[in-house]
Amino acid sequence: MKLRTTVHRVRAGRAEYRVVSAVPGEGRAVLYGDGDGDSGGWELRLYADRAGARDLAAAWALAARSPRSLVHLPLRTGTAPEGLEEEGAVRMDLVLLHHSLGFPPSRWKEVRARLGGGGVAHTVDVPASDFPPEGELDFTSHHFAEWRDGLRFAGAARTLFLTGSAEAFRWSGTLVRSLDTEAAAELARRPNRAHYCVTLNHDAPGRPGRSPKGVPGQLHMVYAHEWKVTG
Repeated sequence: MKLRTTVHRVRAGRAEYRVVSAVPGEGRAVLYGDGDGDSGGWELRLYADRAGARDLAAAWALAARSPRSLVHLPLRTGTAPEGLEEEGAVRMDLVLLHHSLGFPPSRWKEVRARLGGGGVAHTVDVPASDFPPEGELDFTSHHFAEWRDGLRFAGAARTLFLTGSAEAFRWSGTLVRSLDTEAAAELARRPNRAHYCVTLNHDAPGRPGRSPKGVPGQLHMVYAHEWKVTG
């Protein structure tokens, strides 16, 4: 899996952050939240075509391998597929980061403003074998207080932050990758199926899918089989 990126080092206050930003390519994806708030509402919707889904999977794998970086996907400029436009919804960016960074989302607006148009160009190549087979995923452990490998959601500056361990990104990455590897074939086998989707939840220990007030609780990711852009 390959992803074109630019690598930035940004100083904010006394801290310096390494930001890996995906470079828009042939893949298309757009992330929507509700209302005018920075969090984007409780549920967010992400639409991606197959190439866009492939980029998302590569970003997930990169986040698992890069505990000292913020992996940034600039999705706010995307355009939804025809028929899936959401009037009044807020377009949002996506940032994936390891929990050990301790990065406060409230600082993101300042960091993003300093990215500029520069950065060191780099193509990331990560093996698909980083993700465990879907048949090996066991979600029963998510319901126990000892669970520490879930994704935590937060919203700030019209950006969704997914924070977790390397294992959390590998596990959830298996589901994200299915938008590329399984969605098209599944829709061909079942033409009456409305759509192919993956849902990720805010996964606090012992409380899967139950997010604090003001924090997004769910990310609904939809494979856009026939992406047609209007305008």
